[in-house]
Amino acid sequence: MKAELGSRVKLLVLGEESMNLWSMNLEKIFGGLCMIVLSLQLAQAETRAWKNIDGVEIKAEFVKVEGEDVTLKLPNGKQVTFAQSKLSEEDRAFIKTIPATPVTPETKVLDANRKAKEHHKMSDAQEEAKKTGLPILAVFTGTSWCPYCVKLEKEVFSKNEFKEFANQNLVLLVYDFAAGGKSKSAESKKLSQEFGVSGFPTYFLVDADGKRLATNGYMNGITPEKFAQWVKQSTPQK
Repeated sequence: MKAELGSRVKLLVLGEESMNLWSMNLEKIFGGLCMIVLSLQLAQAETRAWKNIDGVEIKAEFVKVEGEDVTLKLPNGKQVTFAQSKLSEEDRAFIKTIPATPVTPETKVLDANRKAKEHHKMSDAQEEAKKTGLPILAVFTGTSWCPYCVKLEKEVFSKNEFKEFANQNLVLLVYDFAAGGKSKSAESKKLSQEFGVSGFPTYFLVDADGKRLATNGYMNGITPEKFAQWVKQSTPQK
């Protein structure tokens, strides 16, 4: 009985020692990681002497590297940018030891109260598309004479559901043609030819650079909800 109890005590002691060793190893690993992170931060914020290839020296903090250029922050707070090729060999080697800062794309933030304005010039629509990051809905229609154009307007574009969707998801560009598909402007004629419009209504999703993403026309049973689904499926996800 005593021998069994002694064995249990030994096991408990050994288990406690193992836990202590494991805890110490974790502390060492965590401490090492902290030192690495701290050293990287210090490398980027440290004020050091920088020399150019002519031997001229300045005191500055490293800010960032973009392509072949490096930006430094002077003691007075001013930031200056140099070509890396103008720096000393030692400084160029130092820059290589600094992890590259990942470049994240700019996120477009829309005004929650934005109202989709109807444009009639591609250049105006593209300007807004670049500002908002939204695709352009280019509509070639004839609401004064084309039965299916009238139906599309009545069943989709005039609905509040579509307008609310467009406010946050689309830049609107509309070309309304005269009877028989006669162009009302030189631009509408030119774009209808470039886009290959052969019937009305025809509409396209276009990006800010003018690249066509998708095209469609009137479909039986179309609704604002189905139209919105088509837009989402046809627009590249960011």
